[in-house]
Formats: sequence, structure tokens, C-alpha cells
Amino acid sequence: MAFTINDLNDLLRILREQPEWLAEVRRVLLTDELLKLPDLVRELVEAQRRTDERLAEFQQRIERQMAEFQQRIERQMAEFQQRIERQMAEFQQRIERQMAEFQQRIERQMAEFQQRIEQQMAEFQQRIERQIAEFQQRTDQRFAELAEAQRQTDERLAEFQQRTDQRFIELAEAQRRTDERLAEFQQRIDQRFIELAEAQRRTDERLAEFQQRTDQRFIELAEAQRRTDERLAEFQQRTEEQIGELKGTLLEMDYRAKVGAIFGSRLKKPKVVDAGDMWDVLRDRLDEEEIRQIVALDLIVRGRLLPPQGEGELWLAVEVSYVVDQNDVMRAAARAALLRKAGLPAIPVAAGKRLTQGASALATESRVVLVQDGSLVGWDDALQDASGERPSAA
Repeated sequence: MAFTINDLNDLLRILREQPEWLAEVRRVLLTDELLKLPDLVRELVEAQRRTDERLAEFQQRIERQMAEFQQRIERQMAEFQQRIERQMAEFQQRIERQMAEFQQRIERQMAEFQQRIEQQMAEFQQRIERQIAEFQQRTDQRFAELAEAQRQTDERLAEFQQRTDQRFIELAEAQRRTDERLAEFQQRIDQRFIELAEAQRRTDERLAEFQQRTDQRFIELAEAQRRTDERLAEFQQRTEEQIGELKGTLLEMDYRAKVGAIFGSRLKKPKVVDAGDMWDVLRDRLDEEEIRQIVALDLIVRGRLLPPQGEGELWLAVEVSYVVDQNDVMRAAARAALLRKAGLPAIPVAAGKRLTQGASALATESRVVLVQDGSLVGWDDALQDASGERPSAA
């Protein structure tokens, strides 16, 4: 016995009254993989949420580490600068103390030398005076000895003069050596300052090199961050594409299952045509590439027109996408045109949950039917194209 519409209505009524039977029917009609698809979608959404949270935490951790690293660098540079300044101040103080001590020693030595000279000259003057006094007293008694005494005095004076000249020569030599030592000391001081300047230059070079390495490190960190962002963007794009493909697949399955509910108001007994059957229908009408484009449609629906639209059979070239864009509209229009080329009355249909602005405008211009949430937009204009009629200018 044939299964009628009334039988179908009775079955639907029974399933509504017995929800537990509906689950059993769904389990029999759908595979386990299809039943698990909602759970898989929820798991994918949850995994995406956890990924976003981990990425936000990673970004915050990187920013905190970069701020701490910058603060450590600044503190180390400030401490290094303070140590250099303290060492230079201590070195300057030591040099000044040594110069003051050296100056004091020279002054003490010169004072002591001057005091000894004066003392020796006073003693010599006293001896001369005593000798003159004694000579004066002995003049009458020792006239003969006077010449000898005078000679001896002259010799002693000559010797004393010689020793005095020699002493002055030695003093001049000591002064020269002191000047040489002072010059040598000044040279060593100048050399020390040159070495300190060289050390400062090397320190500046090391600091510049350290700054360069630090800048290079920041550049490397920025490059690593850029690569991470690119990988995350690629991962995000792949995830969105996979989710979009999954949504499209689910939507296509939903339209395939509800083709009667969606197109039943305009077609009698609409049904989905298997792509393999289209090869037999079109083999003698189109070339192989054209047939491949037609069987690539998401859905091919076939049914008879309901009055008062007209009579005869109508084919629907349906492209299904979660977000319908201009490409979906153009594919549906091109493949419906190939069906009409094969002699089959056909209209293009683009179905989805959302429409882009460009897709809506192009569908109106190309007379492509838009299906959204079960509503059909542009059906009459598309039907006139399929029957070879065009609406009047009015």
C-alpha cells in the first residue's frame, strides 16, 4: 500500500504527541555522526573561548615581563652611573690629599734646609769672630805666626767657600731632581687621567654595545610577537573557516531534510535529486565540464508548479551557505543557466542564515531567489526568467 500525505500527517501528529518516539525516529534516520554534530559544535565553541582566554593571559604575561625587564635595566644603569660617580669623586679626593701631603713635605724639607744653612752660617760667623779676637790679642806676641795663621785662614776660607759652592751645587741638583720627580709625578697623573678617559671610553662602548644588544633583543621579541600574532590570526582564520564549513554543512543537511517545508508552498512534492542521477539526465544535452558544474550544486530540487503559477515541472539550482555572499549568488545563477541550456526550466536559489549587502543587491539584479529562515524572496521574477517571460516596465 502506498504511503500517502494523510499517513505522513498522522505520523507527524503521533510524533508530536509522543516526544520519546521522535528521538527514536531521529536515531534511526540520522547517523551517530550527525547526532553528535551539535555536541561537536559546542565543544569547538568552548575550545575557541578557552583559546581566547589563554591568548589574553599570554599577552598580559608578556607585557608584565617586558615592563619588569625595562625597570631592571633602568635600575642597573642608574646604580652603575652612581658607582662611577662615587669612584671618580673618591679618586679626585685621594689625588688632592696626596698633592697636599707632597706639598707639605717639600715645604717642611725646604724650611729645615734653610734653618740648617742659617745655623751653620751663624756658627761660622761666631768662629770667625773668636778667631779674629784671638788673632788680635796674639798680634804682638805671635806676629810671625800671623802670616801662617792668615794663610791657614785663607785656606780654610777657600775650602769653606769650595764646600759652600759644592753645597749650593748639591742643593741645585736636589732641586733639579725634585723638579724632575714633580714632572714625573705630573706625567704619571696625566697618564692616569688618560687611562681613566680610555676606561670611560671603553665603558661607554660597552654600554652602547649593551644598549644595542638590548635593542636587538627587543626587536627579536617584537618579531616573535609578530609571528605569534600571525600564527594566531592563521589559527583564528582556519578555525573560522572550519566552523563556517561546518555551519554550511549543517545548514545544507537541514535544507535537504526540510526541502518540502521550504519549497512546498510553491512546488508540488519537491524532492532532492541525487547528483548521480543528473549525469543520466544531462549526458546527451551538455558537455562533461558543464555537467560537473551542475552536480557541484549543494542541492538540486525538482517539483511541479502549483496553480496559479503555471503548469509543468520546475528545477531549482540551490547554493547553500551560512553567510550568502555574491559568489554564492553568481554560482546559483550560472548553474541554473546551464540547466536551462539543457532544456530544463530552472531558477537559481541562494539559501542561508545571513546575507551580505552585496549578495542581496546582486540577487535582485540577477533574479536569484533568496531563502532566509524559510522565506522566499524574488520567486516570481526568477520564475518569469525560467518560463522565458520578463516583467513589464510598469
